[in-house]
Amino acid sequence: MGKIASFFHEKFGSEGGKLTFREKITLALPGPASVIGPIIIHNTLMKFYTDIIGLDAKFYGWIYLIYSIWNAINDPLLGAYIDKLPFHKKRGKYVYLMKVTAPTMLISIFFMLLSSPSWSDWVVFWVLLAELFIFDTAYTVYSVAYNSYFLLAAPDKEERVDVDIIRTYIGNVLGAITTIIPTLLLVGGGNRALVIPVFSVVILVNAGMYFVALRTLKDKASLYETATPPEHHNIKEVLADVKRIVISKPFLTYLLFYIIARGAIGFYFTPFLYFMDSVVKTSGTVATLADVIPGVIMLILLPWAGKKIKVYGSKLITLLAFIPAVAGFSSLLFITKGWQAVISYTLIVFALNVIQTAGVVLNGELIDYDEMQTGTRKTGLYGGLFALLTTSLTSLQATIFSGILSRYGYDGTLAVQSERAVWGIRVGAGLIPIIMCVVGFIPMLFFPIGRKLEKEISDFNVAAREGDKNELKES
Repeated sequence: MGKIASFFHEKFGSEGGKLTFREKITLALPGPASVIGPIIIHNTLMKFYTDIIGLDAKFYGWIYLIYSIWNAINDPLLGAYIDKLPFHKKRGKYVYLMKVTAPTMLISIFFMLLSSPSWSDWVVFWVLLAELFIFDTAYTVYSVAYNSYFLLAAPDKEERVDVDIIRTYIGNVLGAITTIIPTLLLVGGGNRALVIPVFSVVILVNAGMYFVALRTLKDKASLYETATPPEHHNIKEVLADVKRIVISKPFLTYLLFYIIARGAIGFYFTPFLYFMDSVVKTSGTVATLADVIPGVIMLILLPWAGKKIKVYGSKLITLLAFIPAVAGFSSLLFITKGWQAVISYTLIVFALNVIQTAGVVLNGELIDYDEMQTGTRKTGLYGGLFALLTTSLTSLQATIFSGILSRYGYDGTLAVQSERAVWGIRVGAGLIPIIMCVVGFIPMLFFPIGRKLEKEISDFNVAAREGDKNELKES
């Protein structure tokens, strides 16, 4: 344990008065605590509903389409509301919002597991849609509040990379445990009757994680003193800010990259379940190894990737990460063995996590750069827009994938799928992501924040959080 602790202190310890290693862990914990719910919903729920509840895949696609529209309506408005919400002397602000929304998410996830195969498709449709609406509203508030708190508490680019690597370590351990369940129970001859009780235990464990993560988080008034929120007096002013943000070159190019390429790479696990079950026809054990081994390899390599992000900039490393991503997805078009899938998904998982870590810097820079130009900090509004995109991106990919399954004749009640259905899974798991990666690569080339401007933004943000924003502007 001593050597492990020394390793993490060496990699993520403080320098020159920055956040200590303990402070970075405290700041990282609320992120991993919130990964289990989205993993269940976005990675497992579709397989659960098509194979156990018996819902037609096209109904699931429609649910996600309506879900996306709901995100488009509520997320930016919630973000703007959170920006404007004042700090309360007793309750605080961001940490308080996280403590309120965490139980709501847990309860809504639990009820999603209680749909019955005896219900008609339309009853399942409306019940699940309502539960997803509740979850998404709570998750948006939580994620916007956490991201806002994180960007204020870690103003420096290098601190943000370190904190994200720490939460990636913790999150991937928790995520691996969560994804082991569907690979063991929903692939091959797994005992599907255990899915609901096992996930119920996971939800209880998740509740304990939220308690530990949020109990140690401090909501200090000093954290908010240098962050001037925008003055929005009505919805028209909010929409005016939204329009200005969306048409700006940094946001627009990052948005297109995120929608097209990042969304495709991030939505790999649901197709993975169908691929392992129906294409390479592995057991749940082999599918679990094909899920866990890539994650372990990625965690070993991620500190090296984080160092490269600090040295060469987030944009360049993001572009380079497309190489292993496209290679991994391309191989899914022809591989036939479980061990081959381990190699394929190692490339995909590594690329995804490198892009994700670089994205923490890029996403924060959009907010910091806007503050440099306007003098106000719109973390909530930006967070709301990106919460919209994060969920709707997953929704877009789920809609495309479920549509392909339905079109190619996938039937979850069959033990063996037709050749046409198997090819449909290959198309959805491999070919579609390749196309989207190639197309999404282009707008990232035009993203204007390179290594030099990234350093300027980081310096500005550190000075701004120290109360020297005006002095830095004048210089």
